[in-house]
Amino acid sequence: MTYKTKSLIYFSCFVVASLVYYQIEQQDEFQEQMNSETFVEAEFQDEMEPENPQLDFEEDQK
Repeated sequence: MTYKTKSLIYFSCFVVASLVYYQIEQQDEFQEQMNSETFVEAEFQDEMEPENPQLDFEEDQK
């Protein structure tokens, strides 16, 4: 086996190991965030709620 082939195999293994490690770390961090007691509660409301949406639609069509 040539030096280039060995280097390519070692480099490929290093890249694969790095990607696996990164994925495991991200999954662990995500689990920690899901298990934490910090959360945000929000209510959303439209600023302008039309009284009769059908009339507004008909006016837009004209």
